[in-house]
Amino acid sequence: MTKKIFGLSLVAILAGILIVNLIQDARAKKIDTFEQEKYAIDSTNEVEGLNEGLSQGDIPPDFELTTLEGEKVRLSDFNGKKVILNFWATWCPPCRAEMPHMENFYKKHAEKMNVEIIAVNLTAEERGGNGPEKVKKFIEEYGITFRVPLDEAGEVADKYRIIPIPTSYLIGTNGVVQKKILGPMDEEMMVKLVKDLK
Repeated sequence: MTKKIFGLSLVAILAGILIVNLIQDARAKKIDTFEQEKYAIDSTNEVEGLNEGLSQGDIPPDFELTTLEGEKVRLSDFNGKKVILNFWATWCPPCRAEMPHMENFYKKHAEKMNVEIIAVNLTAEERGGNGPEKVKKFIEEYGITFRVPLDEAGEVADKYRIIPIPTSYLIGTNGVVQKKILGPMDEEMMVKLVKDLK
């Protein structure tokens, strides 16, 4: 009898844990959906500001940021190379869609096309705190191998006046912005854009 009660209690506890986990998963999905909808609304509201910041022919401001591994990344260190300078955040749905394309492009084409990808994470904008930990998890999940410096203070995003994300600047070997892309790119688009860079 005691074993039966113990067994039933154990089943009840496990069922309770399962229910709690299901509720937490549903809540997390609801929050993620809310973030996506909020992003879409925020982006729509900011359309008027899209022409702010750098544009073609501008010299991008130099900056120095650090990666999770402690590597210092300075934009001016890449003078003489083509650069895709990308601004993103882990919670941003278009950024998530773009990253696998960016990684494929980097693995297949970066060396032969003399191009570097610098994907600046807007760490100051990461939601719910602990931005570096979220970035670390994202990099591992997506298998990212290019440089991901962290803009923890939001200073670089302010300098570049980033609205919306992702925003990418294609910088030529002369260090001048040759193209500004608002929204996600796919691998084919990156190949074409980088081919056009001088």
